[in-house]
Amino acid sequence: MILQLAQLFGQEGTDPFSLIFNILFFVLIFISMFYGQKIQAWKASKDIEAALEKLKTWRDESKQILLNKFKQFTSKEETDKDLMLKIEDFINFITIGPVDLDPSGIIPKFDHIVNVRDNRYEEEVSKLAPNADNVQRQNLENLLEATMAVDFVYRLIKHYLILGKKSKSMLLLMQIAMQLSLIMAMAKSYYYATKAFSEGSPIGDGLGAMVAGSLVRNILGNGQTEAVEIEKDTIYQELTFEERIIFVVRAKGPGGCVGKPGKAIKDLVEKHGDSISRIVMIDAGLKLEGEKTGSIAPGVGAAIGGIGIEKYFIEESSTGKKIPIDAFICKESLENAITTMSKSITSSVPNIVEKIKDTIRSRTEKGSKVIIAGIGNTIGIGI
Repeated sequence: MILQLAQLFGQEGTDPFSLIFNILFFVLIFISMFYGQKIQAWKASKDIEAALEKLKTWRDESKQILLNKFKQFTSKEETDKDLMLKIEDFINFITIGPVDLDPSGIIPKFDHIVNVRDNRYEEEVSKLAPNADNVQRQNLENLLEATMAVDFVYRLIKHYLILGKKSKSMLLLMQIAMQLSLIMAMAKSYYYATKAFSEGSPIGDGLGAMVAGSLVRNILGNGQTEAVEIEKDTIYQELTFEERIIFVVRAKGPGGCVGKPGKAIKDLVEKHGDSISRIVMIDAGLKLEGEKTGSIAPGVGAAIGGIGIEKYFIEESSTGKKIPIDAFICKESLENAITTMSKSITSSVPNIVEKIKDTIRSRTEKGSKVIIAGIGNTIGIGI
């Protein structure tokens, strides 16, 4: 029989093991032709299931951290089960954006919805943690949002896994499987963020606010200046530097908030008009892979993230008065930005402060006014 097969394949007199390997080779080709896609889909679904188990662990741990933190500010009579039911009820909270068929006037609509959303968060956190003060409530809001992000990623991946299996769509499963490393890295960042927010530690995104505070202390030395709340959770400090008037804008802190820096800058521009000669903004920005964390990139334009509301106010006010905007970006990864601030980011603060002072000296005239805006989350960062 083996000799007959050898003759069939034109390999008479060859080693039987070689023949067996040839047969196996053709069998594998046959299997890959008719069952290759099913095997790939099965492999993809197994990879997604394994990732989903890890996501479930992160989600459960994040919820437990959230529960333990809220428990510190509730009445002793409330049980963990009742508190968790209330938290679970709010974790699925969604914000519906305005209609964008007509882009004219969409910014005020977004601004209104975001304000309503922020007020709702404050209201719910106040109900869940009635014994918390303002700073603690702001930190709890940050912790709640990070937990919601981990939960959403888990539910989204679970949705696509079930949908892919139900529809027997290999392409859908393969698309998710091929992006799993990026998805898991993002989810891991939010999972670690829950720990940072629960501790009230400064995070990488607070770099701008930290630079603003350091600049004020550097210029004033042992002196002091009043912090004026110009917009909700947003302050400015007025000081003099080498015959220029400097307005330093940042979120209030030390609770976790980003404030309304765009509106604050707009208010200052409207109040001081043409005497504002320059705006300098400092913010954290996502780095490219291979770039050094904490490295500084100078630039121009409104350096601020978000959906664009605050950026719009800055650009609208500066364009009308033709005020140039300088920017300094501290490069960070997503994980660096939302977890406890690393030493490499902290070490960049004095360098940025000196760059800001050099910019004021070289690009503004004596007697002019300059706005310095430190953008970022002020959790753990006071005035």
